[in-house]
Amino acid sequence: MILKEIPLEEISFDNEAFRISEELDSASVRDSLHQVGQLNPVILLDKKPPMAIVCGFRRIHALKKLGMPRAFARIFSDTDGDITKTFELALWDNLSHRQFDPLEKARVLFKLQNMCSVPGDKLVSVYLPILGLAPSRKVLDIYISLNGTRPELRRCLVEGRLTLSSLEYLAELPARTQECFASLMNRIRLSASLQKKLLNLLDELASVSGNPFDAPLKGAQVLTILDDAGLSPFQKGEKVYDSLYRLMNPRLSQTVDRFLARKKSLKLPGAIQINARPFFEDPGLRVEFEASNVDRFRQLAAALQDAAQLPEAEELFKLD
Repeated sequence: MILKEIPLEEISFDNEAFRISEELDSASVRDSLHQVGQLNPVILLDKKPPMAIVCGFRRIHALKKLGMPRAFARIFSDTDGDITKTFELALWDNLSHRQFDPLEKARVLFKLQNMCSVPGDKLVSVYLPILGLAPSRKVLDIYISLNGTRPELRRCLVEGRLTLSSLEYLAELPARTQECFASLMNRIRLSASLQKKLLNLLDELASVSGNPFDAPLKGAQVLTILDDAGLSPFQKGEKVYDSLYRLMNPRLSQTVDRFLARKKSLKLPGAIQINARPFFEDPGLRVEFEASNVDRFRQLAAALQDAAQLPEAEELFKLD
């Protein structure tokens, strides 16, 4: 390799054949270059002109952003090896100093398969373990599909608004659906468990109605929730899920509403919890309360006894 300074205008910023990094704009890299300059050379492939970046995408982008005209580089001759060896150079250079995120692993596997023509069995037996993944064809298929997800969804994962399992699920859906869900996640927040429930619910609604997966997200009720400036992103997420749950289970939702209204009419202290059986499978109730001393116990027991005498108490056992 030749070691020299290269003007940035002789480097291709469009050729991303050897790119592994998901995020190219790194504040930490930029700060380091600003404070102490470039300590480590990048590696370029001599393709005359311009040269392709093999290692150091973030450093070169940071140099450009800082207005520096040149990059200290090692020049790798295009005749030194085939494209697989060149890509492996980028792979091992990155692995030597950092962990890859799921999208970067997906990009590596996709390029090894499609750019370097590495056969599937070698990807499974050699490269999946290198990337810290289980050597399984199913795992390979998941990560290859992850590489094709829309940029909007990729951003949601990077920023922690979407779980990896949710992204894996969405990777199998059409691009239009991915964009719609990414737009939703820009406006709401969902816990990992609620993301899974919401995706399953949308899948059920699509199966029952025959409408597209994302059709319920464009309904009037959901749009009204999203436009409510008085709700936090987490509150919007819960309300969107509740709205879709009611759409899927109208009779059960109506039963829940009636039960809650009847329970409220008893005017019991908040310390007393009355809950119906799951899905109101029978008329039974579960009553719980907690008392820190005997006086509190007697107070709550008396309140429960008084409520039990009211005519409204009988309504709790009616599921119609």
